[in-house]
Parts: sequence; structure tokens; C-alpha cells
Amino acid sequence: MVAQHRQPDPHDIHVPAWLTFRRLASQALLVASVVFLASGLGILTRPEQQLATFWPTNALLLGLFARRPALASPAGWAAAALGYVAADLLTGTSLPTTLRLTAANLAGVLAGYLLLRHVRHDDRQLRHPLSMLWVLAVSAVAALGASLAGSLGSHAMMRMGFLTASGFWFSAELVSYVALLPVILLAPSPAGAWRELRAALVRARSHPRLLLPLAALALALVLGVAVGGPGAIAFPVPALLWCALAYRLFTTALVTALLCMWTLIAIATGWIDLQLQDASVQPVISLRMGMALLAVAPLTVASVNAARNRLLATLNHAADHDALTGVLNRSAFLRRGLELAEQVQQSGGTVVAMMLDIDHFKSVNDRHGHAAGDAVLRTFAARMRDHLREDGLFGRFGGEEFAVLLPGVDATAACVVAERLRRLASDPIPLEDGRLLDITVSVGVASGPARIAGLEQLLSQADVALYRAKAMGRNRVVA
Repeated sequence: MVAQHRQPDPHDIHVPAWLTFRRLASQALLVASVVFLASGLGILTRPEQQLATFWPTNALLLGLFARRPALASPAGWAAAALGYVAADLLTGTSLPTTLRLTAANLAGVLAGYLLLRHVRHDDRQLRHPLSMLWVLAVSAVAALGASLAGSLGSHAMMRMGFLTASGFWFSAELVSYVALLPVILLAPSPAGAWRELRAALVRARSHPRLLLPLAALALALVLGVAVGGPGAIAFPVPALLWCALAYRLFTTALVTALLCMWTLIAIATGWIDLQLQDASVQPVISLRMGMALLAVAPLTVASVNAARNRLLATLNHAADHDALTGVLNRSAFLRRGLELAEQVQQSGGTVVAMMLDIDHFKSVNDRHGHAAGDAVLRTFAARMRDHLREDGLFGRFGGEEFAVLLPGVDATAACVVAERLRRLASDPIPLEDGRLLDITVSVGVASGPARIAGLEQLLSQADVALYRAKAMGRNRVVA
């Protein structure tokens, strides 16, 4: 009897208790630290016996839980509560008030989290024109949850009626969520952020005009401070829309968030004088609601622009690439080949052209079917593309014929490369039914100085060499 050994299930692997505890502890520490630090910043903008002018913590926590669902464990929620309580107590808030505020904050985050879980990933990334409306809906639900929970127990502390306190709390939460949640959802990893920053600096140095939208935004902020009045909050709108059309989605979200924070703090500190005669809180509620809705516009424009750019990139890729193999088609190869030849010509280098043809390809279709023939073309193209230099070109000219263009390679090195490609092509190709199919390829090579040999002439010479290779028995390289 032959013993049958059961393969271990990954779920059966025992994880030591101390490793589980360490993971949960590190996650809880991360959540508590984020909440504590963000709450401290928010408390700095809190007038006496009032809510903070700008409270970033709840939006940060909701975005963190959405980006990393593993953090939204019971330990994560408990750590968040601890972070809220610690920040309030250390800044002199009484324990009863701290507990009421913490309960309201967690209620809002929970309400937003329950809805955000049902929002598609693409909408969280603002990849569709209406995605920002989903973010607005999540923000409104989260703000409503916090305002109801907070106003029930804190309207007396705020010296307002229940409805007024609810509106005051709701507007404060809404503008924070709308401003910050897109930034958290779109934020790249630290390594990715560093790469994007360096790329942005390079683009700004080479194209100073890219800084004009930010300059226009700065000018609008100065005018808002100088002119004042209720309309000052709308001064940056044209510049924000310009940013939405000029910059990437995350950059637009970050600029919009910073603008909202600046405007609210500047109004609270008197830097921007709205010149309002009414001393009630109704203008403040209206202002915050207006800022939240104002932030929706540039982010929606940026989402539409990003979706348009992705569509154009998809269409351009489809226009330039062969649908079956994914390599350049004939027209794109010739167009890019002319550009490459002109670049090499300026440096006085050489250019190598190769024509590759799969031997007896018709017999593959006749004996094994067109599905097998398509598999051969896809595998062959993938192998050639993966083993060519990044600065070279590789394309399909039609049927089983392909072309290669390499800059800065002499005739001897070109033959070495062509021979390596020929041997690579002879490796067995697996079919879907498990069979292995052997093929061979013939290669014609032509090379010359770019200033003398034009692209069409090189390709013609390589084509002549290809026919010589076939006439000599195929499965060979001829230069």
C-alpha cells in the first residue's frame, strides 16, 4: 500500500501566540500614535469651550482603516479610543467631556467605515467621474454620526441648543472629511511619495510653467486676505480648477486639503475678515458647509481628467500595439524607429536592424490549430521582448514576421544578439493541452552608421538577409 501524504494547508500552520500578540500590539501602537498626534494638532485649533477649528483625526483614522482593514480590529478600535482620551486628558480636558468627545469621534468613524466598506476600490481611488460623490456621501454619513452622538451629550458644554450644536458639529466634521479623506485614500507609499516628489522636481525644473497654477493659487490667497468679505473663500476656485487640470489626482487632493485648512484657520484667527455683522454660529456653519462643497469641485474635475488620461493612454496603446502579442505594430515601429534613428544620428552612432521570421509557421496552424499558432506568437514575442535591451524596439510586421531595431551596436555584437535570440526561440513552447511545440526562427541582420544608412534601407537590407537565411535552410542568422 502506498501511503498518501496530505499537503499542508496554509491555514493549518500554527502561528505562535507571541507573534500574534506582537503583531496586534504593533498595529494598536500605530493606531494610537496616529490618533494621539492628530488629536494634538486639532486641539491646538480648539477655542475655549468649542470644537476644534479643523479636526483631522477622524478623517485620518477612517482613511487608515480603509487602507489597512487589518487595523480595524477590536484592538485597533480600542487603541484609537485610548489615543483620543490621552490627547484630551493631557491637554486639560475633563474626563467626562473627554469620554463624550471620544464616543462622538468613534461613532462618526464607525458610521463612515461601515459605508466605505461597500464602496468599490476604484471609487475610493477616485477613478471615475462620480467617485468624489461617493466620498462626499461617506463624509456626510461619518459627519452625521459624529454630530448626533456628540450633540446628545455635549450641546450644553457648547452653550448651544441641540439642533444648532448638531449643525455646528456636522459642518466641522464634514469639511474635515471631505478635505482629508481623499488625500489619505490616494496617498502613495513613502517610497512612492519620494519617487513622485523627485519626479515632480525634475518636471518643475525642466518646465517652469508647471508652477503657474500654484502661483495663481498663492495670489488668490493673498487677495482673500487683502479684500476679505464672504466671497474671499471663492477666490481660489479658478486656481484650484487649474491645478486639477495640470496636476495629478493626489497632488490636487493635497493642495485642496491644505487650502481648506488654511482658510478655516485664517478665518478663525482673523487673518481673513468675512465682515459679518451676525455674531451667531449660523454663518460659521454655512462657511464650513461651503468649504466642504467647494472642495468637491476640483477633486471631481481631477477625477474626470485622470479618467480621460487613462482612456487616452489605453487608446494610444491599442493604436500602437499588436492586439495578439502586445508588441509594437508595423506603423508604430516605423514611426518610433525614425525617431530613434534621428537620435542616434545626432550622436554619430550605429543602428542595427533585424528581421525575424518563424520557420514553417503555416504548418503549425495546419497541424495544431490557430489557437496553438496564437500561443506560439505570444510566447515567441514575449521571449524576444524580455531579452532585448530597453532602448531597442521590437515589433510585429505581420503574420509571423517581426523586426528589431537596436541603437549603438556594431555588426559583430549584432550577430551575437541575433544568435542568442535564435537559440532562445528554439526552446519548447508549452500549449494549453500540455504539449510542447518546437519551432525555429530565421534572422536577417543589417547594420550601419545612422548618418549614412536610413531606417528603410536598413530594414530592406535585413529583409534581404532574412530571405538568404531561409534559402540556406532556415534556422540560422545571416548578416
